[in-house]
Amino acid sequence: MAINFVNPFTPVVGKVPLHMAGREGVITDVEAALAGTGNDPAIISLLVGPRGIGKTALLSYFADIAESSGWVTARVTCVKGMLDDILIRAQRSAQHLVNTQPSRKIKGAGIANLVSLEQEDSPHKLVNWRSKMDDILSSLADCNIGLLVTIDEVNPSIEEMVTLVAAFQHFLDEGKKVALIMAGLPYGVTSLLSGKSTSFLRRAARYELQALSDYEVEEALVRTMKDGGKTFEPDALEAAVKAIKGFPFILQLVGYRVWRMAESSSVIDISSVDAAANIARKELEQRMYDAVWFELSEADKSFLQAMTEDSEITRQADLPSRLNKPSGHVSKYKKRMLQQGVIRERSRGLLEFCLPGFKEYFDERIAEERGAA
Repeated sequence: MAINFVNPFTPVVGKVPLHMAGREGVITDVEAALAGTGNDPAIISLLVGPRGIGKTALLSYFADIAESSGWVTARVTCVKGMLDDILIRAQRSAQHLVNTQPSRKIKGAGIANLVSLEQEDSPHKLVNWRSKMDDILSSLADCNIGLLVTIDEVNPSIEEMVTLVAAFQHFLDEGKKVALIMAGLPYGVTSLLSGKSTSFLRRAARYELQALSDYEVEEALVRTMKDGGKTFEPDALEAAVKAIKGFPFILQLVGYRVWRMAESSSVIDISSVDAAANIARKELEQRMYDAVWFELSEADKSFLQAMTEDSEITRQADLPSRLNKPSGHVSKYKKRMLQQGVIRERSRGLLEFCLPGFKEYFDERIAEERGAA
């Protein structure tokens, strides 16, 4: 008789997995900062890495940890209107503890199971975003509760980032119990740090999230499968680890499909892994790479095609001759590809594709275009 299992893998962007593979260093630092006195550098943290490396899931993980430790959280994405969103999220997250209106002044507070606030109307009070946040933070301080703000997809072109960073610098200077964790692509974070108005962030703890080791991938796969009563045959586990390429999102995607392929069995064989990995690869292309492809201009494609002539690392100095273009043209399109998170600069002038399997995907799409022409 078939045994029914619940699929334990979570191939959904931002969903916290059952077992967080790797990342012990950053997790230890941030948890210590949330439990500390506010002087820990990780109280302001930057998570940096390419798509699929697990930045969003880590943000969710830290917000969950903070909430379980009694913090109030505001989870937002870096888009226009972000500041209003932070304010609304913070108010809603704290509403079971405090009842605060940004346009009112708090006169006193009494703390029981809930917090009741006596307020005085002040309709002509001049307020801005920072002062509204001050009201919330003051109310939370009465209960010794902190506020964690998480910001995903950092975008330095969003002007509200300047207001946010400046306000958080003052919050910390004033001894308020706050934390700020942001995540973004390497180019976006670097651009943010280079701005004069956001230089405060240069003192933040910065974590460059790299691909997981094979051991970390293997451990997460085995533990997650074991939780549901499944195990891998040795060659099947080896094939699954190879297919994942160290990327947390692909780990969840492959794991999910492997589970589905072997749903009625407690032992996973290599045929299930091979079939599942093929499905997962196509899903990755449809859910992520197709969107990247359709955003590429013809000049973008020419730039990337010139990079595919190298097996791994491309020297920027080699591209002008390959493209028959001046160095300024190469710099322009290098910047575009860095911004879109398609490539990364391993060190000055050394470029590489940063999305696992995208180089092969790109070659296939280029071949299809040529065949259709």
